[in-house]
Amino acid sequence: MFNQKIVAGIDIGGTKTLIGLVDHSGNILVSQQFPTEIDVEPKIHIDKCIESLRNCMKKIGIHDQSLLGIGVNVPGLADPKKGILIHAPYAGWKSVPVKSYLQEIWPEIPIRIANDVNACALGELVFGRGKEFQHFLWVTISTGIGGGVIIERKIYEGEHFIAGEIGHLVVEWENGNLCGCGNRGCLEAHASGTAIAKMAEKMSLLPATSKNVAELAYNGNKTALDIYKQAGEYIGRALSYAANVLNPGAIIIGGGVSLSYDLLEPHIRTTFQSAVIDETNKSMPILKTALGYEAGLIGAVSLIYSNE
Repeated sequence: MFNQKIVAGIDIGGTKTLIGLVDHSGNILVSQQFPTEIDVEPKIHIDKCIESLRNCMKKIGIHDQSLLGIGVNVPGLADPKKGILIHAPYAGWKSVPVKSYLQEIWPEIPIRIANDVNACALGELVFGRGKEFQHFLWVTISTGIGGGVIIERKIYEGEHFIAGEIGHLVVEWENGNLCGCGNRGCLEAHASGTAIAKMAEKMSLLPATSKNVAELAYNGNKTALDIYKQAGEYIGRALSYAANVLNPGAIIIGGGVSLSYDLLEPHIRTTFQSAVIDETNKSMPILKTALGYEAGLIGAVSLIYSNE
């Protein structure tokens, strides 16, 4: 039994959901992972999250009274004030009252929700490398690409909660790939894990996943190295736009593709430095997250810990 109160995190991602309990120092005490079921009603998936959280609590022997709060990441546009997932395009989920579903089970416990990328940015601020900066840009490079903006050590969400959508900056105007948002040439359509896999498939590198392409690149495969070079250049181009507009203290990169960051970094930096203004921007730190694979879960609990 734990004497201090701890926070529950629910990280609903595009392909996986991670549930866990995390202490004040950012240590994950217990966690469970399962696929995100996009082919069912969202309430069914939320119920599975509730069941998983109950299992985690049972494993370490705590009761509802031990919970300081529950933080929830949702994979799409969110209204944090109302606790609603407004729209998750990839799943077709709309107007999902996530907070209300959870509040039915835990009526007395604080529950906060946020867009998953914004939560990751907050997690980096509270527990990661963001501690060093007043302002920074968080970028997730995974199945898709998203961004979260920290200004004066707070999430900046914008008028309609879509600030930081770096994945939908256009980086290719001539022969832009079609993006899931309906536009062409978006960064997400050219440098996400999905885009890397599609490039590999066109070049007959099979099985075509970003992880496999990275393995080939590390082994010196020229085609795989060229794919990562192209992706890095597109990322550097998008980051330069953001740096010129926001002038953050740093850019911090997370997500599954960031595990291969050393393949991307030299091409990101070269393109970035060629396109930004001012010497301070040219030397801006572009860092890999300190939170690793569990950044989303740490971000979810940070929704609670940051409000203590």
